[in-house]
Amino acid sequence: MIGRAAPAPRPSATYRRAPTAQLRLASGRLAPAGRFRSRLSTGGVAGLLLVTLLVATALVGPLAISADPDQQQLRDRLLPPVFAGGTWSHPLGTDQLGRDLLARIVAGARVSLTVGLTATAIATVIGVVLGLLAGGLAGPFDRLVAFAVDVQQALPFVVVAIGVVAVLGPSLVNVIVVLAVTGWVGHARIVRLQTRSLRHAAFVEAARSMGAGPARLLLRHLLPNVTGPIIVIASQQIAGMILYEAALSYLGLGVPIETITWGSMIASGRETLTTAWWVSVLPGGAIASTILGFNLLGDWLQWLWHPAGRNGQLSSSKRTREVKM
Repeated sequence: MIGRAAPAPRPSATYRRAPTAQLRLASGRLAPAGRFRSRLSTGGVAGLLLVTLLVATALVGPLAISADPDQQQLRDRLLPPVFAGGTWSHPLGTDQLGRDLLARIVAGARVSLTVGLTATAIATVIGVVLGLLAGGLAGPFDRLVAFAVDVQQALPFVVVAIGVVAVLGPSLVNVIVVLAVTGWVGHARIVRLQTRSLRHAAFVEAARSMGAGPARLLLRHLLPNVTGPIIVIASQQIAGMILYEAALSYLGLGVPIETITWGSMIASGRETLTTAWWVSVLPGGAIASTILGFNLLGDWLQWLWHPAGRNGQLSSSKRTREVKM
């Protein structure tokens, strides 16, 4: 007896249509909907919130706080924060001269953000230009840049800072110059390697065969393909610049003593650390929160821009679903 044909087997869960987050365009990037979903990251959101808080504190904080960060009130010296038994007149307490710590931390945030952004911007420009020219042109200039990178990495940062301060004197401009001169190496190395790997790519050879000159190849075809690593390095380097500025100010090699910085605040509280810990701990907490925010933001950007890591995470999640099915 000939019965009805058996129904075609349903496709297993392994061969189901991949979710939108795994659909990619021809260029290798995520499709718009999947890219939007991939941006949901707890660490990235936390980093973005911390960075936003820092920027808001630096821009709006001095206008919202009525206390003068330089005003001394010796009768109110070493008052504890409000969460340690203090009063709301000084929410974060006072230092050994009676100055309001909240006002001083807010003032230091403006200096730290200025140094971090300015020094990173200058270092990024220098490193990208040198790395792009070295990787795109090759030849003697490439070897010269590679030698300069090796020499720069061999020089200790503190030695360079001491030499600059000894010659030019402590100032905010000199600190930015020192950080920018010593911070371009990371950008130059990454951009140089990325450019060298893309120099003989098919799209570059096609543009060259159509008559594109070296400048057009570098700016229109190679530079856009290294923008992702540049953004990731810059976001993480801002945290390093802020930390280096605080270290220089702590050692007395940074900005003048009358300028309020987090590093100088920590240094001023060394003598009262056992009796008034908040004088040094609270500015140190501000530095730690800032560095954590920029590092989380940089890791998030790296995850978004790096296809290999994103592929690995998607593949592992797919294998997990297959095992459960």
